[in-house]
Amino acid sequence: MTGAALAASANSSLHGRRVEPVHFLPYPYLYRSPFGLSDSITTEASIGLLETALNDPLSGIDKPAAVLVEPIQGEGGTIVPPTGFLREVRRITRKHGVLLIVDEVQTGFGRTGAMFACDHEDICPDIMTLSKALGGIGYPLSCIAYDQRLDSWEPGAHIGTFRGHQVGMAAGAAAIQYIAETNLVRHVSAMGEVALTALHSMADTLPAIGDIRGRGLFIGVELVRDRETKEPWPDLAHRVRRDCAGRGLIIDVGGHFANVIRFLPPLVIPQSLLERGLEIFTDTLQTLETSP
Repeated sequence: MTGAALAASANSSLHGRRVEPVHFLPYPYLYRSPFGLSDSITTEASIGLLETALNDPLSGIDKPAAVLVEPIQGEGGTIVPPTGFLREVRRITRKHGVLLIVDEVQTGFGRTGAMFACDHEDICPDIMTLSKALGGIGYPLSCIAYDQRLDSWEPGAHIGTFRGHQVGMAAGAAAIQYIAETNLVRHVSAMGEVALTALHSMADTLPAIGDIRGRGLFIGVELVRDRETKEPWPDLAHRVRRDCAGRGLIIDVGGHFANVIRFLPPLVIPQSLLERGLEIFTDTLQTLETSP
């Protein structure tokens, strides 16, 4: 939560006084194109802006230390970029000699049905940030994995009072071993298909559902007042979260307009429990969207 780190967040409420220059470019959010364009053109425009920013000497952007991207946006509303987007970002950063940092804090270690979300595009970033699932069952552990050519720190430079949590490291090592030995990634991928199929089948009878997106067990459902206008419905999203909690189902709310229901179940969840959770969500949404 330092100033330099918070400056890299698109959430302006976290910025305070900027300590480093950070520039933001639009993510290819197809449901709400930042350019007001069709899906394919939105992706091309996002890539084109990045290329221009790095290539045009009058773009107003100095050559950056790195390009930082989420392979799937998390707090932004579980936004899955089109296939090929990350590969293009990797191509452009290599072309211009700029480091690529992929933020896998939320998506890493199987959450999206691959060990890392960037694996879906078969790319290798220069730097990867990791946490959350890395700590096994919630122990405090995070790390920065990076290409060995970038290792310029001397031994001992990484030490700190709250670093190197031994129990966290043991839990993290055990978690990685469990993921590998049980082929948990395959289970997550299968459960993700079950969840997305069920949600899409429910959408016909739930007009408040504007968009359904996700990979593996990293799923977002965007709620709107009207499918034609796509007007966000944040109040409904918060009421759904509250009432679902009362029925034993924990879900999250996120998105640009706080109107996206985020499903983040345990990766080991059995199908029967997953289906029960989806039933609770469906019943709750059906009740609330028709109530005053």
